[in-house]
Amino acid sequence: MLTLLLVACAPPSAVGGFSITTREDGGLTIVDPRGLVLVDGLRFAVGSGDESLEMKSGSYRQVGGSTTWSPVVAGRPWGRDQVLTVALTDEEKVEIGRVQLYLAGTDVLRVDVESAGNRLRWDAPCTGDDAFAGLGSHVDVDHTGEAFPLWVSEPGVGKVETDVQPEDWFFTGTKHATSYPDPFLVRPEPFGLAVAGTPRIEVDLCTGNRWTLDVWSGTTSFLVFSGETPLQIVEAHALSAGTPMLPPDWAFAPWNDAVGGADRVREVATTLRESGASSSVIWTEDWKGGTQTSFGYHLTAEWTLDETLYPDAMALDGELEAAGFKWLAYFSPFVAEPSAAWAEAEPYVIRDAEGEPYLFAGITFDPTSVLDLSREDARAWAEARMTDALALGFDGWMTDFGEWLPPDAELAYADPIDEHNAYPGWWQLTNAEAIAPFDAVTFSRSGWTGTPSLSPVTWAGDQRTSFDTDDGFPTVVPLGIGAGIAGVPMFGHDIGGYNSIGNPPSTKELWFRWCTLGAFTPVMRTHHGAFKDDNWQFDTDAETIAHYARWANVHTALFPYLRALASQAVAGGRPLVLAPFLLYPEEPWSRADAWMLGASLFVAPVMEEGATGRDVALPSATDWYDWWTGAPAEAGWVDVAVDDIAVFAPAGAIVPLFTEPPDTLVIGALDGLTTLEDADSLRTIRVFAGAAGTFTEEDGTTYATDGIADEAGSNAAMLASGTLSAGGLTLTIDGTVERLYTLEVLR
Repeated sequence: MLTLLLVACAPPSAVGGFSITTREDGGLTIVDPRGLVLVDGLRFAVGSGDESLEMKSGSYRQVGGSTTWSPVVAGRPWGRDQVLTVALTDEEKVEIGRVQLYLAGTDVLRVDVESAGNRLRWDAPCTGDDAFAGLGSHVDVDHTGEAFPLWVSEPGVGKVETDVQPEDWFFTGTKHATSYPDPFLVRPEPFGLAVAGTPRIEVDLCTGNRWTLDVWSGTTSFLVFSGETPLQIVEAHALSAGTPMLPPDWAFAPWNDAVGGADRVREVATTLRESGASSSVIWTEDWKGGTQTSFGYHLTAEWTLDETLYPDAMALDGELEAAGFKWLAYFSPFVAEPSAAWAEAEPYVIRDAEGEPYLFAGITFDPTSVLDLSREDARAWAEARMTDALALGFDGWMTDFGEWLPPDAELAYADPIDEHNAYPGWWQLTNAEAIAPFDAVTFSRSGWTGTPSLSPVTWAGDQRTSFDTDDGFPTVVPLGIGAGIAGVPMFGHDIGGYNSIGNPPSTKELWFRWCTLGAFTPVMRTHHGAFKDDNWQFDTDAETIAHYARWANVHTALFPYLRALASQAVAGGRPLVLAPFLLYPEEPWSRADAWMLGASLFVAPVMEEGATGRDVALPSATDWYDWWTGAPAEAGWVDVAVDDIAVFAPAGAIVPLFTEPPDTLVIGALDGLTTLEDADSLRTIRVFAGAAGTFTEEDGTTYATDGIADEAGSNAAMLASGTLSAGGLTLTIDGTVERLYTLEVLR
């Protein structure tokens, strides 16, 4: 429904199809090229702020200061050369700012604001039917009625239910404390808004009758996105922030962690191959050393190989390569004083007011600093250490942290508050440049605008090893949805969780449930957790090994589908993990119990301890079918055994699968192992009845169905292009690669 224009006075001015009108009350109305009112009554305010912040353990709180705001009135737009200018005047009619509006892309209006202050406010009226999704990776999806800062920080070990900081603010997180905030939101109009740059932003999303973004800068650029649907806006925002960086094909098979020394790595590799589990990656975060402490197994502060734990690293790497495994390590930007790296890295760390190294209590409570990544020589030092790791045979690593930049530190070429939110990008760029010449991958948890173009994989962070709803297993779904809206294509999470402080270690039930969701996540990865000897692991018992092998193979069988979705993310900005409302507009924006993996898989995990199933609310806009049986599905209770997961496909869905998932997606002549080349020659095309459909793989092979199946059936043939029929339905294949295709019609 189009919003009516009210209180309009001056005639509208146009730029790039957008119409800008000044209202009698001094607010602005922005109408998109389709005639849709995006915002009516937009106001700005100019502020003078002197707030100060304190950091402890990567968390932050305000310790003083305030902002004084001056409401401003917008004048009548004028302009030339496709640029409109609007003067902003205060109550005394003194000009204290200007706004320039111009087209920044198809359906994207850029709003540049300059002022005499050091704070700016975007201030728009609530409609009474508001929804706000986005703003990064959070434990909820719709943020209406909430107010919180966008500031890269530790999420906390567990969370309170509000955004009021608890007494132990440095340990327990607020509801919206996150490693990955993102200054982009989407509304149902459809309408999207992003803030350019890296300032701190404090959002208030209709706790009253207006919604505001307070930006800690006197000069700010807003990007206004319009489109036919919220999904189009999410896609446009993703591409505006840079082309997503994708991992190699082998990263689409499961990743398994192995720590504790070379013998454990070999044990994990052997167990995986003997179990028949598909896996391409072993991840060894303690390659640089680890110690058992009273709060878990934690890594040492070194930047080089621990030759006691891994005395034959290059030989071990050769064994892993022969067994079809890539080997990943670990890096963070921390440098601790009691480490061998300190003597080398000390010139490159952040400084205090006296010019001395800025030290704080780090993860292991040792005096610690972080690299000043505003310095090119600091980045070069880190890249040299990473190059050394690659020379040992590692194929990438976890790019951990990025949140711990004290606001009172001294940086060589940046302000620690103005560019605090830039630090994850600097860290990710450093890692991206290190792996650029190699067949390698990195994965990170912190982020801001542009992270997907610098980091191939983003994971959810350090969830509790529990079913707790504040920061345990159930939060993985909203965190993944938020990451997708931020533009992250390749999302993952720690199967089993990480933190066991204030909650029990992981149980067999939790691990089983978490593993099944991992299979329907773009990246499937295990983690031992902080208390590795107490947590349930993939090889704790024979039943768990078998469970893991089953779901690892389900995940790898999805490679043709997932790889196609990834190519779509690069070309069009669509994330792999989607909020259901992005595909089905009638779905509630607050929904956080299921996600769409692409357009063809509705994934609904059981996330309650002791549950034998769950209620599933399927979108009503189409017919649905059980992914496993093809039986028609309806909303309501679904029995789901502890070793299973509820997944559904819409009518007309076409999903290409490996007929036989290989041992590894690593390419090469590996004795006795099936690889990507072997699996690619066999393809099952699973088609669901009820509607026609199409799907295109990454290599350009296109599938299209003709007609609606009247029964289940299957058929197979060797071909590159041609047709297959079963169940009264015909599948047309248009490709260049000859494969043994099996059409599987489910009904």
